[in-house]
Parts: sequence; structure tokens; C-alpha cells
Amino acid sequence: MANFGRKLVQGLHSVAGIGFTNVQHSNSDGQPLQETLQDVIEAMKANGSEVSPQQVRGFLSRHCKMLRPLDKRHILQHVEGIPAGIELGWVQYTHSRGATFSLGIFTDNMHFAQIALADDRGRVFMGEQADMDTAGMEPVFLFGKERNIRIPDGRRFGKEEGNTEPRLVDAIQGGIIGQDGNEHMFWLASWLKRDNRYTLEQLRKNLPASMRHDLEYRDAIATAFFYAYMLPRISGSLMGFGAGNIFRRLNREAPMGAIRRSVRDSLQAHAEGMRTSGLEDYFVDLMKEAGALDTVSGLEPVHGAEPMHLYASSYSGAYILSWENGMELSAALRALRIEGNLNRFATVSSWLERNARLGIYPMEDSVTRVQAAQLDRALLDNPAISALQMEDEFSRDYIPGRDTGRQAAKLLMQRAKQVSDSVAARNPDPLMKQGVSHRNGKSEWVYRQSFSRLLRSLRLPFRFDVEFRSNLKQGCVAIAFTSAGRSMMPSSCFDARRNGWVEVTEAQRSEMSADYNLRVGMILAALAFGADDSVRSVSLHIDSLGLEEALAQQDSAITQMMAQALAAFEHARTTGAAVTGSKGDPKDGDIHGDPKNMIAREQAGNSDQQIPSTGVVLPASDSTDNEHATDTPVASGSFADDEEQAVDQEFADLMQGIDFDSMAFAAPVGENTDDAEHQLNEGDSSGDQDVSSVGQDPLSALKHNPTVRTLVTVTFTREVFLTYLRQYGFENPKNFYRFFDATMEEDRDGGLQPVIGKFNMRDEQFAPLGSQDEPELEDVDFNEETAAILGADHVTGLSIQRADLLERAMSDFRRLSANQELGSASKARKAMDVVQLIDDPELSQLAPHITSALIDDKAVPDLHFDLSEQLDRDRIKARDTLFSSDVSGAFEIEQDAVAKMDALFASSKNQHAVPRYFNSYAERVVYNRLFATPGEHTLLIPDNLFYAHLELADLMSQFKQTSQALQHLNAMVSYAPAYPLSHLKLAVQLAVGEDWSGARAATLNALQVALDRSDAAFAYYRFAYAAWMRDEFAVAAGAYIMAEHISPGRISTLKNELEELTARADSQCIAVPKNYRDACIVLREEGLPVWPHTKVATIVRQAARVLVDAGLFVPARTLSVAAARMNDDESNGLDMVEVQFLQSLNA
Repeated sequence: MANFGRKLVQGLHSVAGIGFTNVQHSNSDGQPLQETLQDVIEAMKANGSEVSPQQVRGFLSRHCKMLRPLDKRHILQHVEGIPAGIELGWVQYTHSRGATFSLGIFTDNMHFAQIALADDRGRVFMGEQADMDTAGMEPVFLFGKERNIRIPDGRRFGKEEGNTEPRLVDAIQGGIIGQDGNEHMFWLASWLKRDNRYTLEQLRKNLPASMRHDLEYRDAIATAFFYAYMLPRISGSLMGFGAGNIFRRLNREAPMGAIRRSVRDSLQAHAEGMRTSGLEDYFVDLMKEAGALDTVSGLEPVHGAEPMHLYASSYSGAYILSWENGMELSAALRALRIEGNLNRFATVSSWLERNARLGIYPMEDSVTRVQAAQLDRALLDNPAISALQMEDEFSRDYIPGRDTGRQAAKLLMQRAKQVSDSVAARNPDPLMKQGVSHRNGKSEWVYRQSFSRLLRSLRLPFRFDVEFRSNLKQGCVAIAFTSAGRSMMPSSCFDARRNGWVEVTEAQRSEMSADYNLRVGMILAALAFGADDSVRSVSLHIDSLGLEEALAQQDSAITQMMAQALAAFEHARTTGAAVTGSKGDPKDGDIHGDPKNMIAREQAGNSDQQIPSTGVVLPASDSTDNEHATDTPVASGSFADDEEQAVDQEFADLMQGIDFDSMAFAAPVGENTDDAEHQLNEGDSSGDQDVSSVGQDPLSALKHNPTVRTLVTVTFTREVFLTYLRQYGFENPKNFYRFFDATMEEDRDGGLQPVIGKFNMRDEQFAPLGSQDEPELEDVDFNEETAAILGADHVTGLSIQRADLLERAMSDFRRLSANQELGSASKARKAMDVVQLIDDPELSQLAPHITSALIDDKAVPDLHFDLSEQLDRDRIKARDTLFSSDVSGAFEIEQDAVAKMDALFASSKNQHAVPRYFNSYAERVVYNRLFATPGEHTLLIPDNLFYAHLELADLMSQFKQTSQALQHLNAMVSYAPAYPLSHLKLAVQLAVGEDWSGARAATLNALQVALDRSDAAFAYYRFAYAAWMRDEFAVAAGAYIMAEHISPGRISTLKNELEELTARADSQCIAVPKNYRDACIVLREEGLPVWPHTKVATIVRQAARVLVDAGLFVPARTLSVAAARMNDDESNGLDMVEVQFLQSLNA
């Protein structure tokens, strides 16, 4: 009792003003409660004595107010632990303002000391004044409405249930929220309301039924405030009930600490006789099983910082543990198991929440530890039940584990169809507007987007990674995914037959893992069939990463490789980086933003020579941003391929494609690997030797890792699969797979053994014919509607690589030579038609060799196109001259070479020929739509001619030769009007010369064609300064705000410049926008673009859709990346659905 008195005094002192904000005290003539309590505490400290209940009653009596007879009051039922003579309750004074009432302490029926004030909106404010003004105050406690529900009129309302089923009634469900010591509001318990009567649920305090059911509003507020909030806070045991408390910690705290403190909370609740949830107790079991409560090397905090971070997927809601730095494989495996058990716990919690919404038992307020364990096992045995968060779509009487999963299978198919229909409705086919539809109305773009969303929305307990390919014309889909190993499976379970907990043997875990993975494959196949009726077959490729095997082998090299791969994957998974390394990637290495990061550097494979570029690089800038410099591909021939970079490149290739998919589905030795390796060594025609896009298995980067193995390959046919699934559900997955002659072998424990699969993801049947060919090498005519969207009537109108066009011409010449049906004269005429179509000056000069050979019926000679090589030789000579301190000589050598090349490409006999450079296929489409004139023939220049202008511009700028630098910058803009960074470099140079009108125009041009937020942000930033210098204060401020909104914190000087601009405008009484909304209004009023809502956004989205549907995946990838980036989301990268979609476009 004395202990309670001391805590009550200290607690009341806290609630009277020290522990809360916005507390109002009494203004009466008597001593305020805070001062009274302070005097008692000081006296207690002075004599070291305990505070007795009599002392508490004494000072409360001196501070209490006498109640009037007409004041409404209610003393709550006395609960054990509250001293005799002290009661809790509420008072509603006759003179109280509005519908407020006071919460506090009674010493008897006529004397009351107020602690807090409640209103009729479910809010409670701390304070001693019955008539205090709560406007502007923050509540410390509240009732929050969550949803309307329809549940049986029975036990949850305190009513006895007979043999008949209670009728369903409408009710409101809400949460009881309180403020913690850091002024954060968090969930404590829940309430129900029906017919203005309340039920309190999920309270920690074990209250009698009369204090939880059939309560009027004021009683409900008072009871919840005192017993769910104030008294627990006074005693230091303030915590939410069950899973709510655990989720609060997981959402706010570092993961390992959150788990351990949640377990401590549960143990404390047990020790203090408070109520605990059976799910909460089962959480302790799961964390013990995963090893989260043990000291784990590599997972412990270092100086307060844990190595792991916990994220929740915005699509599936699944928990993902991520780490930025390298982690030992054993620690990584422990982390994955903790992650899996967290997701198991969250899945059980979701099902119990579903039960609560429907009024079905068990729910968390009543579930036992055994029931939670049994539910977990049922959901683990059939992951389809919770795969797409469809809990509310099951029938009310559905009980997991009581059927074969047929209802779940049906719901999966329905959800897949709903998602596909929704994607199609939100993204109308741009061709459909012109009255043109796809054959059979099927769209590869819609299917791949839909299936990508479905895959990323899957809520499975264990981490998995997946890739897919589709070919709707043939009705074929291929899916490859990684399996969950036996170490992820439960090590103990509740055995209903034995009515006790039993250990799960390693053999049982192996069998459980096999069944789980096979069921996941069935889920994926059901979704693939459900997303489109035209899918006739689905081929599954199930692989094991072999993490357990790698650890068991105790091979340090393998262990290190797997740990590094896991670390690389974690970094990619959480940064949302773009997919890189494919043939369709931008030539500049996807560099954006500040143009100082754009340096003259050719990539191997992007040069238009048939031999690798020498990669000569003149000094482009005194300083290069390291962050962007590391993103730029190292030029061929540079001395950068040391051991460290080789390792970096190995793992960059390993993790290419963002997801774990890049390492998961390797063809085992002997499975069509010879052909793949031949293609890899040979490379593609453009020199870009990219693992994911040259024809080999896109997920074969780890095939040299001896632990990665194929476990199952199988092909399901639509009618048979659906019939079998409807009849047997997910009951016996091994029999299901055997029925389809799956390539699958069991070990003696029932687990899956490595096999040699029957197919690869790269097989031609899983992608449209020619989908990985560059436009330069294709021969496809576009119909009128497609031509309007792409700005080209033939696929060569999307070309960006001169070398590929020249190679295409040579292939055409050889085909003509081999054609026995044409005469020599006809062959020569057709060859000249090809020459005139391309209209390349070098090809035109060499054309007589071709026509002579065709007329003389001789073999077509191998032409040597050496214009680019000659230019590079001149650049090398200029570099050597520069390094010998002859600056003017170096400039003269390279300028003469560049001038000759410019003149050569400007001297076409075709008056409609226009020389151009394109950095990417996306920019080519933008150019076609915005800049190309009717009848124009676009003539591709060598890439290194553009780079040479860039080199000269940079060098001359450094040597203060401004006018000459501007000539080269203008040449760059002329060659590449759809390339934002060329406009930005020109803008920077014009600003150096204080040509603010020119700089403004150049940045505006960059904005009009920007496909990336970094480009747009820097363009707005430079535009803002130019506008400021032109005294366009409102426009300048709006542009600064736009730059910061698009790319927050990326431009270090922006904030200071904006503050200075705003201060000057204010001093002149000039109104300028102060927020993003006002900035948009100002820019629109001035006719300026508001990125990303520009013309090019619609252009790239329509073009990406059309190209995917047309099966032209190489340009489609670049356009799809641009379309995904042009959004208003806060993320700077691509979300996982877009990454999944882009991966599906790989070879």
C-alpha cells in the first residue's frame, strides 16, 4: 500500500505538469495541485519515509473541490490495488463548457480532484480546470474510429450465447490511443460501439466484465483512461496489448532491440499479473526459435547503431530485414530466419484481425498460445491463404487447415483477373484511341505490369525472388524463383494428437520445405493463368541458392561470395536502383544532374567502331563528383581493371537486374551451358557484352557457385492445371507436380534434390520473336497509328547506333549477293537503295566496292569503316601534344579533325539529311516527336564526334576561350537537341559569360526534354538563377522550390540562394511563392513547364507501351525506365514493381 502511495504521488505530480505538455492548472485561490504534490514529495525526501494512503487522502482532501448536488458524477467500480478511500471516476459540472466532463479522484462522493478533461469527441486533455479552453491543446489520450464492422450480437457485447447462431449487428470498431513519454501517440487497446453503448477490448488490466461491457460513453472514456493509460504510466508499465505493442516497437525502433524489448514487455506483463495475448506469447516462441534473443555476432548494435534495418513492403506488407555493409553468411542466415518468423507472426496477426472484423473466434483478445501456433502451421502449410491479403474474401466460416485450399486457389485466380483488368482500365492502349486493337485484344505490357504487381504483392513468410518471361502470342509464360531452405522451417510445433509441443526433426523440416516451395510454385502458376486467359502453359523453374549448403561446406571462398552477394542484393533492394547493363542503356552510363559529371568517355560497345574504342579521354574538368564518377563506366583501354575493380565488377554483374533473381536460376553444369557461354564470349554486335541481354540465361551469374542448384522444372497446361487445382487444391503438391511429369527428385527425407532442368528462361518460346534485337538490325514497318506515337514509319527510325546501321547494311549486301533469283544489275540497284536509305557519307564513299562485286558476281568485300578510328587517332595526337605543353597545337589538331568530320556529315547529297547524335532510344523517340521535320532524314554521326565537341568545349572553357567553347557547345545542342545534359552544359557556359537570357533559354530547353528528376532539378536550379538575374523574382523562387521538391537536398547551395532571393524580394515588397503549390501556379501562369507534367511524359509512356506490345524490348526498356522515373513520388529510383517489369524485358 505504501508503495502504491509513493507511485501515485509521483505519478500525479507527473500528470500535473511535468510529464505532459499543454497542461492547464487551477487559477483558484487554493494551492495548485502541482505545488501540493511537490511539498509532499519534498517532505518525503527530507525524512526518508514512505508515503502512506492516509497522506495521499489527506492532501487530496485539502485540494478537492466540493461538488454541487446537481453535478453529474460516477465513481467507477473499485479495483484491487487502489487504496481504500480513494476512488476513480468522472464528474460533469452543471456549469461545464459544452459536453466536457472531468476525470479525476474522489475522496468521497462529494469531493473530487480533477486530473484531466474529456470532451465528446473522444479526446482527453491534462489539466485541473473544469472550464479550460482546449483549443490548440494536444490530447494525451483519445478514442479513434477505425472501421464499421458487422459482427454477431454475442460474447463481444457481454451477452451469453445459446445454441442458436447470434444475429449479425452493425458496430463501430476503434482504437484507444495514448501519449508516451516522448509525446508520441500509440495504440493501447480497442473499443466497440453499438447503440451508443461501448465495449472495451484488449486491455492489459484484467477488469471485471461489468467494467468492460455495456458502458455509456463517459464510463468508457474514464475506465480506459485510468486503467489503460494513466495508472500503467504511473507504474511504468504503459504498453499496448499483444501484437499492437510489438508492431509499435518494430515500426519505431531498431529491429533487434525492438524484438527483445517486446519480449521483455511480455514477461513484465506476466510478472505484474496483467493480461497477455496468446499471439504475444507465441511471438516469444518464434523469436527464441529464430535465435533473436541470443547474442548474435554481426547483428548486435555497435555504439548504439544496429547493422540491420526493418522495412515493410508497400505492396505486400511483408517485413524485410536489410543491411548496408557486409555481413557474415551465418549472421545473414540468422537474419533471414528472424525475418521469416516476423512475417509468420504478422500473418497470424492479420488472420486474427480478420476474425475480429467478422466477429469470429479466435481473435487476439481471446487467442491462446496453442491456437496461435496451430494457426501459424495451417497458414504455413498453405501459403495461398494469406498470399495476397485476401483474408476478408474468404467465407465467414472458413477455418485455415480445414480444407485442401480450393477456396484459396479460386480467390487467387479472381484477384489476378481483377489486377489485370484494373491495370488495363487505368492505362488505356494508346493505339485503341485510333480504333486499332491488339490481336485477340492481348497486351504484353498489361500482362507484364499486372503480373509484376501480383508478384510484388505476394505476402509469403520467407524471402523469395522471382523472374518471369511471357509470350502471349504463343500463350507461354516462364517463371523462375528461389526456394526457402529447410533452415527457414519451424524447429518445433504443437502436436494436437499428443497435446503438447514437439521438436521437428531435420528430415521433417526438409519435407516441409519441399512442400512449401512446391505450393509457392502452384500459387505463381495460378496467378500467371489468372492474369490472362490467353496463357496456355506456365513453365516453372525452382532453384536453391544453397545458403545452408554454403555454410555447411565451411568453404571460406564460397561463404564470402554468398555474403557479398547478399550484401549487394540488400543494397540494391532498398535503394530502388535502375536496371543497368543492357543493350538499351543510355550511352553516357545513365548520368544525370550537374553536367560537370558528364565527361567525354565512350563506353565499350557504344562506340560506332567495329573494334573497341581506344577510349582516349582528355581532361574534361578540374573536379568530378566522386559519386557520379564511380557510376560512369570505365573507358575501354584505361588502366582501371585492377584486382579490386575486377571483384567489384564480378559482383556488379552478379547482382545485375537489381534482385536476387540475377543469381538464383543458373543452369547447372551440363544444362545448355555451352551455347550460353559461346554467346557470352562472342558478345553482341554492338560490343556490349551483357550477361542479361545477349541470349544466355539472364540469371546465370552464379552458375559457377557450386551451391546453386535447380530443384524442379515443370510445365503446367492451362485446362489440366485448373481442373486439378479445383479438385485437389494444394493438398498434396508432390503428387500434383508428378501428374505433370515434373523434373523432380526426392531425397530419403522427402526433400528436393538437384536435377538437370528441361528448359531455360532464355528459351525462344518465352519471348516474342526478335524481342532482343536492336532496332538498327530489325526490319519492321509500323502502321499509321504506331508511327504517329513513335515518330517513325519503320523500325530503323528508332536507330541510335551508327555502327549497327553499317553492320545492317553489310548484312543486307551479303543477303543480296546470296540471292540467286536476282540478276547482278538488280542486286546492285537494291544495294544502292540501301546506301541511299542510310545515306552515311563513309558508306557512300565505299559503295562502289559493293556494287562492283555484285555486278561482277563476286563475294561482297569486308569494308573497313575507319572514320571513327581516324578521329580517335587525331584525339590521341592532340592529347600527346597537350601533355607536351603545346595547348594551342593540341586545340588546332583536334579542332581541324572535328571540323573535317562536321563538314563530311553536313555535305550529304540528300537535302533532307540532318546529322544527329542520340544518347538513348528514349531520346530518339522524343526527338522524332518534338524536333524532326516532315520528310527529314536523320543521319547518325559517330559517337566520338559528339564526345570530341564535348572535350573541346570543356578544355576551352578551362583555358578561358569562351567563344570557341560556345561554338562546340552549340554544335552539341545542334547534334543532340533531345539530350538534356548538352543544354545544361551550354546553360552553365552562358551563365559564366552572364548571358542570362541565353542561359534561361538553354535551361528551359533542358527542362522540356528532361526524362530524369536529377536533370529536371538541376535545370530548374540554373533556370532560377538566370531568372533572378533578369529580376524575375517570382519565377526564380518558383523554380528554386521546384528544384528542391523534385530532388530534395541534392543541390547544396540551393537553400541559401532561395533564402537570399526571398529576403531581397520581401525587402522590395515583391510577392514570391513560398511553397510547392504556389510555385506550380506561378510557373503555369508564365507558361513554363511543371515537371514531370511535360509533353515528353506522355510521349515516353505511350512509346514504352507500344514497343512492349510490339515485342521490341531493347528500346522499350529505356523508354520504360524513363516513364517510371517521370513521376511525382518521393522515391528517386524505381519501385520494385517497375524493376520486376523491367526484368521481364531482359533476354
